[in-house]
Amino acid sequence: MGNDNTFSRRTFLKATSTVALLPLLNHPAARALEQRSAVNVKQFFKTDWPDAFNRAFKAAPVVEVPQQLVCDNVNSAIFMPPGSKLLIKGRIEGNGKGRFVVGEQCQVSGEGGGTLHNIMLDIRGSDCKLDNLDMSGYGPVALILIDKHAPKSMRNLSIDRLHAHDANYGILRQGFHNKIEGVRITNGHFSRLQGDAIEWNVAINDRDLLISDHIVEDINCTNGKINWGIGIGLAGSTYDNDYPEDQAVKHFVVANITGKNCRQLVHVENGKHFVIRNISAQNITPDFSKSAGIDNATVAIYGCDNFTLDNITMTNSAGMLIGYGVVKGKYLSIPQNFRLNNVRLDNQHSARKLRGIQISSGNATSFVSVTKLDLKAASLEIHNKPQHLFLRDINIMQDTRRGPALKLHFDLRKDVRGRFMAREETLLSLRNINAVNEQGQASVEIDRIDHKYINVSSVNFPVPKQTT
Repeated sequence: MGNDNTFSRRTFLKATSTVALLPLLNHPAARALEQRSAVNVKQFFKTDWPDAFNRAFKAAPVVEVPQQLVCDNVNSAIFMPPGSKLLIKGRIEGNGKGRFVVGEQCQVSGEGGGTLHNIMLDIRGSDCKLDNLDMSGYGPVALILIDKHAPKSMRNLSIDRLHAHDANYGILRQGFHNKIEGVRITNGHFSRLQGDAIEWNVAINDRDLLISDHIVEDINCTNGKINWGIGIGLAGSTYDNDYPEDQAVKHFVVANITGKNCRQLVHVENGKHFVIRNISAQNITPDFSKSAGIDNATVAIYGCDNFTLDNITMTNSAGMLIGYGVVKGKYLSIPQNFRLNNVRLDNQHSARKLRGIQISSGNATSFVSVTKLDLKAASLEIHNKPQHLFLRDINIMQDTRRGPALKLHFDLRKDVRGRFMAREETLLSLRNINAVNEQGQASVEIDRIDHKYINVSSVNFPVPKQTT
């Protein structure tokens, strides 16, 4: 008969096996197994939510904000460890100074109505993913930010199903100091913003950017900020008529955009090697962002090279402006080497005169191709002269009281030194062009055509000799 201090054989074996396992249980891998895979942030709350989030991320790789929970007064930075995930089912609120710093391989995901208000997501790592987020608030300058504080080089950023509304900027990229390759911004809804829905600014080092499948509406800067209030804007750095690669925003696609109620829908400055396609716009008028100092146009292109605009439909809207890069009134570079195809603009029911399509292009070794245009109550206006200009399958109807349907001005307008003009052996090719007024009469204004290098067929208006 034993007592409490007596070991049985079974007890002895259990004890000795536990002692044998002690070195393994102290191993980091074993401790990692003991760590929970997901935690509820509410369990870590003591006095403030930033502290709760920071301690929760130390406890588990996934931190959840459950439904009905409101994490309020987030007023400082919360750094997400590499590989962690923030799952938002409830609501996180801040005062505009709170942010989540999203590090390497981090995810921020919304689920079941999860929202962030007056909180910024500050991207500072590669392989980051944001999805299904509802974000709002005028506290931060931007709801999602990628700027100089990010690493020198990043890759693979995915932002999908973002609803950004009632805020300043939706997504703001300041790209001069670093680079990011492989960006996918898809399936978003941007509404009631003061700043831009997506601003990709001075992004001269970035490559492989896709911005697609977005609704952009009610972008209206009323706070007096200059250059605010654009739908989707991309910009390089210093204008240069030689278009050096290292100064341009490049290798991007903007596609499948539906927009309404803003001053500009898509905007590119100093860009190269890009495509803008499948754009549908309504009510792009000067009624919005009246003091922002930006042109009214559905698509505005300034000082760009080697690009394509394709399949663009505009209704009751300003059309397109493709023009010089301008700094402090100086014309520094002119668009070259581009194609404009399959464009429809219908302003028959607009009470105001809106911009049609205005193109300035030039340089001695460049081409411009404009094909398949259908403009109603709008004009096509072309200035300056590239080396080769092709106009094909163009139908324009413009009301007489609003001016000619087609203007071809091959003069030195805005180019008094002839700096951007292709002066010699310029090929102008016109085919299947119908430019009329509401009476069906030819409505064309042309000057400075050299017949030596002109090819005309199926044009319903007389082409004058070169004027002086």
